[in-house]
Amino acid sequence: MVNRIKRALTRRQKEILEKIQDFILEHGYAPTVRELGQMVGLANPSAVFKHLLSLERKGFLRREGGEVRLTQMPEAVNTVRLPLVGLVPAGTPREMFDTLGETVEVPAWFSGRKRGNLFCLKVTGKSMIDAYIDDGDLVVIERTDTANSGEMVVALLEDGSVTLKRLRREKGRVLLLPENPAFKPIEVKEVRIVGRVVGVIRKY
Repeated sequence: MVNRIKRALTRRQKEILEKIQDFILEHGYAPTVRELGQMVGLANPSAVFKHLLSLERKGFLRREGGEVRLTQMPEAVNTVRLPLVGLVPAGTPREMFDTLGETVEVPAWFSGRKRGNLFCLKVTGKSMIDAYIDDGDLVVIERTDTANSGEMVVALLEDGSVTLKRLRREKGRVLLLPENPAFKPIEVKEVRIVGRVVGVIRKY
């Protein structure tokens, strides 16, 4: 089980985390900065943004492409168990998941209304480090065969190998982009999407 971080939160920061959690449970996605401000009584979006930056520095959430994703909660919360189906390389692609046959306990708000369609993978490698996904972290994957350009996905390549990368479609090209300058993009003619990343549980 991934250890939970234990860093001091202000009363306001804890309130913001709880409001984000409640919103995700109800809607399946995080609120906007403006919506969050309305929920906690902050009319100035910059004040909300300041709190989000503090929470990100403390490791409780991360922001990606304008979206807020929670990584940890400050206290024990309701949990569910998702299947840990194997390892996914964030580095050099390799053959389909090494099956682990285990389950992982995760906060219930990760699953929202999609629990039956979610599974976990353990990351190996550092090609996604600049997206705050490191070797040993767990990613929560929504099983789907479609994804938008810009989303982080688990992709099955033509040779049967899998990789965790950011999907980019441009000018008829399909690119799987790392989030680490030490790794090169992968260009493919066709790609099969296994799922998209909807959450990250960090190894601390």
